[in-house]
Order: sequence, then structure tokens, then C-alpha cells
Amino acid sequence: MSDLFRSDNVVVRSVPASDLSRWVVTFDNYGIGHGFDRPGFGEEFLRNAGVSAIHVMGVREDWYQYPEMAAAMQAVRQATAGAERVMTYGSSMGGYAALRFADAAGANAALAISPQYSIDPNKVPFEQRWIQDSRRIRWLPEIDGQLTCSVSPVVVFDPVGHDGLQGALIQRDIEIRPVRLPYVSHPATTYLGEVGLLQSLVLQTLSGELDVGAFNRKARQARRRSGLYIANLAQAQPDYRQSLAVSLARLSVERAPGNPLAGSTLALILSKAGEHRTAVAEIERVVAMTQNDPNYLIHYVNILVAADQPHAALPWAREVVKAWPHMAHLRAWESSVLWSVSEREEAIASVQMAIGLDPADRKYRRLLKSYQRQIAGARRVEVKRSIRRWVSGLIRGESPSAS
Repeated sequence: MSDLFRSDNVVVRSVPASDLSRWVVTFDNYGIGHGFDRPGFGEEFLRNAGVSAIHVMGVREDWYQYPEMAAAMQAVRQATAGAERVMTYGSSMGGYAALRFADAAGANAALAISPQYSIDPNKVPFEQRWIQDSRRIRWLPEIDGQLTCSVSPVVVFDPVGHDGLQGALIQRDIEIRPVRLPYVSHPATTYLGEVGLLQSLVLQTLSGELDVGAFNRKARQARRRSGLYIANLAQAQPDYRQSLAVSLARLSVERAPGNPLAGSTLALILSKAGEHRTAVAEIERVVAMTQNDPNYLIHYVNILVAADQPHAALPWAREVVKAWPHMAHLRAWESSVLWSVSEREEAIASVQMAIGLDPADRKYRRLLKSYQRQIAGARRVEVKRSIRRWVSGLIRGESPSAS
């Protein structure tokens, strides 16, 4: 293992195997971690598979908008010169990079799972999933401009929702070999891993042996044994099909009791249906299973609040914010829990932190104003009550100070 390139923003790390004729160049997904003291995307799997890998690691979730990326990709080209196969690979943010940097890396294959075309709000105003980062990042036209890719990449995505819109934009610019898997959600890596198809997809794309049509059929057929797929179907049900949603969610847990996504989906749907006691029990099972994973603690807090247990929810909300202190929407979310238990000053402090983290988002300022109006209204009510008590005391001949 050695670093081929290093800057304050980017590290290019080589992890060669005995076979140097094939290389996979990976890019981090969103949330893999900050800094460089960590494994690269897919590092353990590729090492165990005996595949030489180069891991391109960004210091944080900046969507690789770094001016030194050209130099970083030149280091990749030099390290893989003469190799028979070079494949870029990534999921979500990493899928974005796998497409954007395939040519610069000298790749002759690319695999992008649930990629974005862009998250620049000026280009994709529908995309809100990473809005705090998208407004923060300075988008570089040489990286985030019109997409070019001389290879025909394999692109796996759920055509339902925003990933479908992103996929359409990708296909507007380049020719792809699509694998469309409805209701597997984002990222599709989770589903492919659940049904045991992720490793074969990576290795067959690398070798050039992937039959995209056959893989697409096989991946769709595998949905019948997927708890995640059934859970996503449950979530997609409209309100008037609430009983069907509950039935599907229960089935998803029966199929995959060890899948926390299925369990959390069941808990959320039960909560929405007003079955609060059962919902709390199910989400507590998931939280225990995942050892207090903050992703599931968010659901736990929301379900406890819906069950009218905000005091029980507050410590867990604080745990979530402790794990991700830089996320503005979580600060605002914490403030709502604080407000529900009458922790007014802390609630205002939390929403002020949200404003500081993402000043462009007006909803945080609206929330702060709402708190301030409620406090002002409560004070007016209290003043009126004090005056009434004072006047009543005068009428009874009591001292005004007694009020």
C-alpha cells in the first residue's frame, strides 16, 4: 500500500495485488468518513478478491470539486500504464466520480451505482438530498460541466424518484449500459449486496464479461427474496392503502428479520398507522441490532415523539447530533424535540446553529421566528394574567406586591 498522490484535499492510494493486469479505481461514497485515516471504498472486498485497486479519497463530501483532480488522475494513469483493464467504480457520490473521471483515469470500463449527474442546485433544482453541501460547494466547470465518457459505463439505478431523473440527465450526455431496478432505493449497492449480486457485478464488469441484459433480469428476479425491496414497496403505498403498507412491511421483516432497513420501515409505517406501542418495540429492536446506529436513532426519536414520549426521545436526538454536528437539518430537528419538552433556550440555540451551518436555507430562519413569536405570545399572556391578578388583589384590598 502506498500513496501515489497526496494533497490537503485528495489522496490516491494504491493497494496492488499479485495480478497487475487489472485495476479498479474507486471513489468514496457520501458519508464514508472525513480525512484519510480510513479504508477506501470497496477496499476489503477487492483485496480479498485479489484485485489490484487504487482508492481515490476526498477529505470530505465535496463531490471531488478540487483543482488538483487532474494531477491526481495523472497519477492513476501512470500507475496503471500497460494494464489490460482499468475500471472506475463508485456508488452515489462515488458513482458521480466514476463517470466524471473515467477518461482522465485512462479507464476502459466504468461501473456507477446510483450515480448523480450533478447536485449543483443551478443544474438540478429538483435534487434536495444533499442540499447543504450542494450550496456550500464551489462547482468547477471542468469537472461538473457537460458529462463526457468515452467508454460505455454500466449504470445501475432505481428509475423511480430522483435517481431516475439523475439517470435521464446522464443519458442525455453519454451512452450507458443501464440496469434499471425499480424500488431498490438509494443506493442500489444495498439491494445488490442483500441478494448476493454485487460482487459478481463488479468482477464481471471488470473482466468485460458482464451480460447487462441477463444481469438485469437476474437482479429483478431476485427482488422476490429481498426484504429491502418489499419494504420499499410498503413505503411507496399511498395513505388510502395503509393496511397494505403494514402487511408488506410485516412481510419484509419476515423475509429479512436481520435487515434493519426492513425493521425501521415497519416501525415507521406502524407509527403512521397509530400503532405506537408496537412501533416503538420494533424500532427498539432495530436500534439494539445496529448498536445505536445514528441513522436508525433518527427514526427512533421520530417514533417516540409521535408516541407522545418526547422526554424519552431527547437523549437520543442529542446522540444523533453528536455523531453529525455539521448537519444543519439535524440541528433544526433537535431543536423541535427540545421545544416539545419546553427547553426553549436550548431549542433556540440549536436552530441558531442550523442557521450558522446553512445560512442560505430560509426554513431555519422561519423556524426561529416561529419560536420567538410563541415566546412573545406566551409572555403577553403571562402579563395579562399578572395584571388580572393584580387588579383582583386591589379589589379584595390586598397589597399589589402579594400578586
